[in-house]
Parts: sequence; C-alpha cells; structure tokens
Amino acid sequence: MIESSSKENDHRPVTPSEEDCCGNSCNPCIFDVHKKLVEEWEKRKLDKIKRVYNENCLSLLQYKRFIVRAIKRSSEDCIIIDIECGSENKNELVFMSPGQHIMMRLTSTSKPYTPISWNKQSIKLLIKLYENGVASNCIKQLKLRDDIFIRGPYGDFKYTRNSYKNVVMLSIGSGIAALYPIAVSIVKDDLEDTKIKWISGFRSLSHVALKDELRALTDYWNFECLLCLSQEKDANITGIQTINSRLNDKIINNVLDSYDSESVLILICGTPEFNASMEKLVVKKNFSNHYSFR
Repeated sequence: MIESSSKENDHRPVTPSEEDCCGNSCNPCIFDVHKKLVEEWEKRKLDKIKRVYNENCLSLLQYKRFIVRAIKRSSEDCIIIDIECGSENKNELVFMSPGQHIMMRLTSTSKPYTPISWNKQSIKLLIKLYENGVASNCIKQLKLRDDIFIRGPYGDFKYTRNSYKNVVMLSIGSGIAALYPIAVSIVKDDLEDTKIKWISGFRSLSHVALKDELRALTDYWNFECLLCLSQEKDANITGIQTINSRLNDKIINNVLDSYDSESVLILICGTPEFNASMEKLVVKKNFSNHYSFR
C-alpha cells in the first residue's frame, strides 16, 4: 500500500538467492514476486515516477519477525493467532488491504494465510487445524512470545466504494477468513450504500469460525448472513439465518435469482473444488462480476 511518508531511493529490487526459495511450491513463489517487482520498478523508472512509502513491517521478499501475543479458539477446528511486529523500529507499521494474504514460514514448510484484521503493529490470523497437517502440527506447538516469520502482503483484489449495489459472498469452512475483512470494510464505512449477502457452509454450529464477529456484523443495516449447516438441525444464532443443508447449487441459484447480474459483485472462497463449482455456476447465470480467492 502506498502511503505518504519518508522517501526511499527507488533501487532495483534485490534478486533473491537460491537459498531464499524453500522448495515447497509456494504461491506466490519468492522468484515470481521478484519478477513482478522488477517489472513494476522498470515501469516506474521509464515513467520517472517517484514513489513515497511508509516503512512497512511486512516485506514482499523477506520474511519479517512477528511475535505471538495471543492464541484463542474460534471454532472446533480453527484458532485465532494474534501476532505483533517484532521490529524495534516503531516507525515500521503494518500496511495491507482487505482480501490480501501473507506467507508464513514454518519449521518444514510455508503456507498462505489471510489476516482477518490488523492494526499498526499487529495482525490476527484465522487458522484451520488439520489432524495430521504438516503446517497444523507446527502451529499446534506455538506458545505465547514465540517468533513467527511472515512475508507479504500478496493479492490483487481491489474494491472501490459503492461500485456495486450488492456484494454476494460465498464461502465454506475457513474460506471465511478472506471475505471477513472485506465485509467489515464495507459495513463500517459510513459512505457505503452497498448491501452484503453472505452465504457460508459448515458442518455444524461448533465448526463456524468467527461466530461472534459475524453476529456483530448483523447489527449493520447492510449485512445479511445465511449459514448452511450440513450436520446440525435447529441451530440458533442471534441475527443470522441457519438451515440444515449443504451449501448447494439450488441454494445459490435461489439467492442469485433475486439480483441483477450487472449490479452485483460475487466473491468466492473455499476449497479449489468449491471455487471451481461456484465459478461455473455464476458464469452459467451470466454474472460477469466475480472474484475467487485461492
């Protein structure tokens, strides 16, 4: 994110060494990021554009140290980890946009996570824990004051205020993490007239991450949420509609039929199979404005 602050010399981005690549097929790979940065740098140089930055706690090319300051349970299979910038330079601040993600370096692997919130010095991450996952096993061992190393932020999603009458959000499981900060940025903007309809699928109410946060969003006039719970009947959560069903094409079709395809933005986040299925459905119904978070 570009901010007005101290001026930096616009040097060519430093080329990563072979050792900087962990070999785990990260997306994005550090070499892909470097290539993009060089292309942007060459364009700036050609156009003689001078860029001004605030110092960012985050870096696209280097892992930066953060410190675990809180760990709490969000659902049966998800936790929230609150991390703070480990730099001694208090002028370094966290800058990112809703929908962007970071890469976390773990003992034997690295993995992308989408922050659900952040402020000048800290970031909150919603993380799903798998029983035998390599990354999950590393995260389960984290303790307060442990170091975590992350780089980023990445992601090209951009949202412009009041660019659509409605935003429909479709997610399953921990896909809620990518959409939540976007929803917050819309409903808490006093100048927004956009309405949000969020449909999300989970196994049961105990598996719903960010329950309290979702309920709080329903206090806003322009937010509505439907939870599809495949393995639970008669679930109740104040302000949120729940049904005992998998999130299927019939439910999505009924929702989309109430919208004009030109005035709605559809945001999708879940497993690769879920994303592909939803993309196929919205394209079939001629909704051209859609974006999937991978």
